[in-house]
Amino acid sequence: MRHWKSTLLFLLSIATAALFRPQAQSPRADDERRVQVDAEDYQVEAELLPATHQIKAKSGIRFTVLQDGVSSVTLEFNANLKPERAYFADRPPAAGAVLAPEPEGASSTRSEVPYLSRRPQSAQKPPAKPPLAPAIAAKAPDANLLRFYRDEEEHTLRVDFNVPMSRSQSATLVVEYGGTLNSADRSPLEGVQIARIQDDVTYLFALSRWFPMHRFSRDRATGTFRITVPQGMLVAMDGTAKPKEQKGDKDVYTFVSERSTFPGSLAAAKYNALPATAGKVEVTFYVKDNKRDFIEAQTETLGKILDLYAERFGSFPGKSLKVVVIDNDSLLGYSAPGMEFLADRAFDKAPNINLLAREIAYQWWQYLIVPRGPQDLWLKEGFANYSALLFQESVSGEAGFAREMQETAVAALLHEDKSTIRNAYQLPVYSPEYNSVLKSKGGYVLHMLRWVLGDENFFKALKEYVYNFGYKEASIEDFKAICEKITSQDLTYFFSQWIDQNGVPDLKYEYTTYRAKEGFKVNGTIRQDIDTFRMPVEIMIETDGKPETKRVDVIGPESSFSVSTFGKPKSAKIDPSYKILRNSEQLRVAAAIAKGDELRRLGEPTEAIAEYQKAIELNKRSSLAFYRVGESFFEQRSYNSAANSFREALNGDLDPKWIEVWCHINLGRIYDVLGQRERALGEYQKAVDTNDDSQGAQEMAQKLIQEPYKYEGKRELVQ
Repeated sequence: MRHWKSTLLFLLSIATAALFRPQAQSPRADDERRVQVDAEDYQVEAELLPATHQIKAKSGIRFTVLQDGVSSVTLEFNANLKPERAYFADRPPAAGAVLAPEPEGASSTRSEVPYLSRRPQSAQKPPAKPPLAPAIAAKAPDANLLRFYRDEEEHTLRVDFNVPMSRSQSATLVVEYGGTLNSADRSPLEGVQIARIQDDVTYLFALSRWFPMHRFSRDRATGTFRITVPQGMLVAMDGTAKPKEQKGDKDVYTFVSERSTFPGSLAAAKYNALPATAGKVEVTFYVKDNKRDFIEAQTETLGKILDLYAERFGSFPGKSLKVVVIDNDSLLGYSAPGMEFLADRAFDKAPNINLLAREIAYQWWQYLIVPRGPQDLWLKEGFANYSALLFQESVSGEAGFAREMQETAVAALLHEDKSTIRNAYQLPVYSPEYNSVLKSKGGYVLHMLRWVLGDENFFKALKEYVYNFGYKEASIEDFKAICEKITSQDLTYFFSQWIDQNGVPDLKYEYTTYRAKEGFKVNGTIRQDIDTFRMPVEIMIETDGKPETKRVDVIGPESSFSVSTFGKPKSAKIDPSYKILRNSEQLRVAAAIAKGDELRRLGEPTEAIAEYQKAIELNKRSSLAFYRVGESFFEQRSYNSAANSFREALNGDLDPKWIEVWCHINLGRIYDVLGQRERALGEYQKAVDTNDDSQGAQEMAQKLIQEPYKYEGKRELVQ
């Protein structure tokens, strides 16, 4: 008796605790709760010193307090830069003034050095205070100076106010600082150089937090930037350029962003500023002499992209566009409001269409409309990636677009199991997993939504989304509401399935053909492995005449279909145009190969070969999988294994076609390395005989016929 009473009391205590337990805050709710100020304007004066890679700057941020009793503000700030003084603009300190001592009773947890670190620190006794040097003793403490504290790992700067501020009170906080920016060390984007000051080319992306800013890419503000550089350097920056000033042997460039946006990205070098018109947008290219000849081709492609986006989404969200070419040590492309930064290798005679189309799309999906919270990043990444696919559709035709969607499906399936789209903000930014889930799968989800809504409703929804939320924040729920209003459908099933859940279906089908009074009838069943799945699926029946297609609503594990045809049915295809993100043997093979390629790029050849072997297990005639194994063994100088793999590739399905010519070239290289010149020449001649010039194969074969191959280490993947 006592036993069951004890058990009952225990269960009741758990239930009561659960009932009254405070609810966990969502990331967005927690983020909004912490927002205490609204940034309104930046005033930045910066001198760039390329010879020493340094910056000396003074930055002002005008803000308004959103709550009562705010005693500090936390700003985002590059960990490589050192703040020197902080104060309010209307209460400047005296020249050379020092910070007043902390008042008695101040928190003992603060370090005497204004830097914070999350690394564990060993307990230490307070150091004895040294006697003040005469020069320091002569300086009087200034109560107008504000204390500041750094968290270098988080790239933040907290400035404490001497007196708490009240709701609606405004002030301008000034921070004087300096430092060196010339590497990817301690970059806010880990391992990527996004701020560099040097003679050849200087670039400072706002992403690098090179000046103290509030809630990067979330809190819009106006800005005025005065940038001082050595004479001969031309500065390109977002905003409207004012007349250049001369200051001794230096030039001062001023840029004003009159509309609240996310200002602060710039580049400086001995550029040529070349104006052009792309579509209806005025474009200025900032390039060096060796890139002048590529302007025409780049302008033509930009014009086509901008025209398509204006038609599909609405007018370009800016007065003009600046395109700046930087070095190859940073991102391949980076977008800022009204600006596009391109790596040197990405600006060539043949434009990088996918890159340009995706980066230009951010002008709409990152800067015109801002995702409301981290869980809404699909509205940025997925939309930009699908915008690029829409441009590919416009230039590649139906067959080319189907290939693009198949490649996107492969990229999406690589890491689809790592996160839902809603929670992908928790993945490292721009990591393979982030790109797979948010960009590739995110883009494919929009393609499926287009299939569900129909073209007319889909593009109408995009335009209404831009019209309703231009220069505002938006959530996934906001976009969903627009789609539901236009179509009068409840789309909860779609967004739940593709945004809030993992998993893709593996569609299988069987069918039977019957003779009917007016032709034939095909009855069949579609099966898949997700219990809650619901999507329209296209069935195509190929006949000895015109193919017949039908849209079938697949709900649950099993759904039936019936298609009438006039011509005699020959075969049936399910989802022939890749309108559904799904699994199939072909896609699993391609995904395993792509995963192996990714591991090779990361310097993990053994793991890469294991992925290629998975592809071979699924398709024992996959020439591409055998070819990749051969390349991996070749890089490890395991020549016998490499040669065997290239031979297996030649005996496989030879898909893609270029594998044949490059297998012969690689076999020739192996024989050259092993001193078997006659056998090498035989393979090079076979390569010539294919007449396949994929990626310069014929020129390479002729070169190797003239001169034996010598091992040169790891090579780039042949795509």
